[in-house]
Order: sequence, then C-alpha cells, then structure tokens
Amino acid sequence: MDIEMRNFLISILVGIFTSWALLLIPIWQLIILAGILAGVLNSTLKKGILAGAIAVGLFWLIYMIIGFVSINAYTMLDQFGGLLIGSGFGWLIFIIVLLMGILFGALGGGIGSAMMMLVRERSETDKNDT
Repeated sequence: MDIEMRNFLISILVGIFTSWALLLIPIWQLIILAGILAGVLNSTLKKGILAGAIAVGLFWLIYMIIGFVSINAYTMLDQFGGLLIGSGFGWLIFIIVLLMGILFGALGGGIGSAMMMLVRERSETDKNDT
C-alpha cells in the first residue's frame, strides 16, 4: 500500500472520529471541521474532498441508522416530510439530511486540502529562497 492511499484511509478515520466527537456539541454546522481535518492529511484536492465527504457522510449514515433502530427516528422524519410535502416522504428528508452531511464534509475536505497545499507551496518557496 502506497503512502498516499494510507494517508487517504487514515484521513477518513480521523474524519469519522472527529465527527463523533463533534456530535457532543449541539451546533451541527461545526461538522465542517471534521471535513477540514480529513482534507488536511491528503496531498491532492480531489482526495481531500473525497475523504471529507466519505468520512462525514459515512458517519451521518451510521448515526441515522442507529437513530432509526433505537429511537424510531424515521417516524419523526416521516411526520416532518408529511408537513412539507405529503405523507410518506420521510425517505426524502433522510436523503436531504445525508446529502447535506456529504456536502459539508466535501466542502471541509476541500478547504483543508487547499489550505495544506498553500502551506506546502509556501514552505517550498521559502526553502528555495534561502
């Protein structure tokens, strides 16, 4: 296994564990931090975005499935979907929530990866100047 693939898998695990830690904070928008941390560990923008999206999306999927099994959260989603669209559209709310998590993770991964690319480029130019 090459080092880039290893960093990619490690960044996904870091993103999942960061998402889990941020679950304790009631501000869900901070989930972008998990994507940023996942993106920082990757050398290309494409892998950073993908790592952030996979990490946050996978964690939210697991968390929502646990919610469906343990506290019957699908009933609440179905009622909310019934208020917005009509009866039986809880699955659509589920997909929308999951897509929001994936998009926040991808955005964070892109930010983190681009930030590290800028830092690496800056350190390389400083090294070449001396």
